[in-house]
Amino acid sequence: MAKMKNCKSCGKEVASSAKVCPHCGQKLKMGMMAKLGILVVILIGAAIAGMPSDDEIKTQLADIEKASPANLTPSGEIAAMFSMMSKNTDIQRENKEKEIIGKIVQWTLPVYEVRVTNEEKGIYKIQTSGSGNTVGTFLEVHARDAGERSKIEALVTGSRVTVKGKITGTSMRNIQIELSRLVN
Repeated sequence: MAKMKNCKSCGKEVASSAKVCPHCGQKLKMGMMAKLGILVVILIGAAIAGMPSDDEIKTQLADIEKASPANLTPSGEIAAMFSMMSKNTDIQRENKEKEIIGKIVQWTLPVYEVRVTNEEKGIYKIQTSGSGNTVGTFLEVHARDAGERSKIEALVTGSRVTVKGKITGTSMRNIQIELSRLVN
């Protein structure tokens, strides 16, 4: 015997496998697209809830500016380990990444590309070149004012930029440095 349930609309008994109530025509089961839509809304809500507020970001930037940088350089071991022609293995790079995540660094690096990620807040992504004996990086730079915005927007490939920020991970054999500021 088929399992039965009551229709939420008319209250009459219907088979639990029914998609539409035979008595009132009310849809009983949610479609796949509706379920997917709800999942997307939940994921977006969770992402927004997990994002730091502007005040938290300002506090973190101030803390990073005050902090003493770690004794890490963008050349030498790190550059050799993360270069495309590296003799190191993925596990060695993963272990090095775990070791350096969270470190505050102040590095001078050669610019490869610049783009604005949030014009209103003055946030830029600067990709630096991993050529030579310097590791490539993806920098998230927060400009303090219009003057710094102009400096960042005037950078060209090959320019050198000095930043102080926090290492948050790696991507495509490049070091990710976020919450960084220009150093004069």
